[in-house]
Amino acid sequence: MKIFYCGKEDCEPGHAFGPAVRAHYLIHFVSKGKGIYNTKRKSYQVKAGEAFLIRPGEVTYYEADGEEPWSYAWIAFNGEEAEEILNRHNFSEMHLISQIAKGERIFSFLNDMAALFETSGYDEKELLGYFYLIISCMEREVKSKEKNYDKGYFEKAIEYIHHNYSYDISIADVARHVGIDRTYLYRIFMRYKEISPKQYLINYRLLAAKEMLRNTKYNVTEVALSSGFHDSSSFCKCFQQKESMTPLQYRKELSI
Repeated sequence: MKIFYCGKEDCEPGHAFGPAVRAHYLIHFVSKGKGIYNTKRKSYQVKAGEAFLIRPGEVTYYEADGEEPWSYAWIAFNGEEAEEILNRHNFSEMHLISQIAKGERIFSFLNDMAALFETSGYDEKELLGYFYLIISCMEREVKSKEKNYDKGYFEKAIEYIHHNYSYDISIADVARHVGIDRTYLYRIFMRYKEISPKQYLINYRLLAAKEMLRNTKYNVTEVALSSGFHDSSSFCKCFQQKESMTPLQYRKELSI
């Protein structure tokens, strides 16, 4: 991702730009007032608390209202991640208007970003950091797409657990890796597995432990630590609750 320019303006009544084509993605965040935003496909009425997206290569026109002209801040950007980020935050080729959540924080970050951009020798990583902070505050997705994103989050969480169960990971680690909070992660697991993510992690560790008990000669402590349990005591307790026998009894039954 790269930021090309940013700024803010309190527009005069009727202030307009276009019709014109932009070289980069451009988001305008409207803090007060209202105006119109026109593309070849559609005309939009945009007001305070909303943002509108200009896509590169598309002819657009926008104009401040004659009585309540808008004030806005804008960011121009592009990069390999741009389209994915926009899709995840309620923007698409057919959906160019988005509600602004956490507006006070967004406009605070926008002010800081614009001030940084005006300084000479600014750090591009810092500028990009403000961009991600602003995007993170926006409404993440429309309701109609929520289930699709939920499935993606679920699959990412499952993959992380399957590759890291043997380490000292927690559900907070899983949620952080996926990019959602623990409550949201819990709801997704209940939808797709009907168990909590914590129970899924325990079950997967027990599955790995049973595999080792069947196919190796590791002792109980080695099996416990290798499958992600803190100690043999907690492992044996979980194993017995799940299998109604101890790990040694399980191994003994297999050898009969």
